Amino acid sequence: MDKVNVKSKIVVTLSADKNQWEDLYKKVEDNELFIDIIEYRADLCGGEETSDYLEDLQTLKEKFSNLPIIFTYRTHGQGGKGELEPNEYYALNRSIIEAGGIDIIDIELFLYEDLRNELIELAHDKGIQVLVSHHEMDHTPSLKEMKALYQHMQQLNVDYSKLAVMPEDWRDVLKLLTAVYETKQDSDHHIVGIAMGEQGKLSRLAGGAFGSALTYGHIGQEAAPGQLHVQQLKALMEIYQ
Repeated sequence: MDKVNVKSKIVVTLSADKNQWEDLYKKVEDNELFIDIIEYRADLCGGEETSDYLEDLQTLKEKFSNLPIIFTYRTHGQGGKGELEPNEYYALNRSIIEAGGIDIIDIELFLYEDLRNELIELAHDKGIQVLVSHHEMDHTPSLKEMKALYQHMQQLNVDYSKLAVMPEDWRDVLKLLTAVYETKQDSDHHIVGIAMGEQGKLSRLAGGAFGSALTYGHIGQEAAPGQLHVQQLKALMEIYQ
């Protein structure tokens, strides 16, 4: 099997305030056939305490036990709403890992090195996979820089290496997909590459053909620029896989 041409799994990004979850559960149930993985975006969920997140995660696991869960707390500098300082970010993610109710944890690449590496080691000790991520919200780095970022990620002994960029034109989308393709040629890791925004939608649909393991969609409101509804995403992805 060509290890570069992979079948991307569809990740649905979930976020809600306390009074919105019942509605969201129903939407997940209605779209479960189009979803492979749930991403719980803690920074968009309005929780004030770690216990709030743990309660949400426990309910998701009980209701959708067949779907793996990614825990993501995206900081403001990485395109999220999270305002936690590095030590607070570390403490939150450590608590989530130790509770053990997730399958994958998203850890930001440029967290302080010692804190990041401790979280990676702790997650693996608990049998939780690690997705290390980096987002460039206002531009697309050079091909050389993106390949270097992927190489850096893989040296951390993680399971998924994710890079998301903002393209200015179609050439930037091609650069991102080329970085994914060339990295995947020599890698057994799960490589994830996303170009955001309207032009970047091609990367969400055809990323698997270039070796991208995951693509992210929504079931009501996009959590990142250019996300598609999971039903539309799955239908259009069939063209490329």
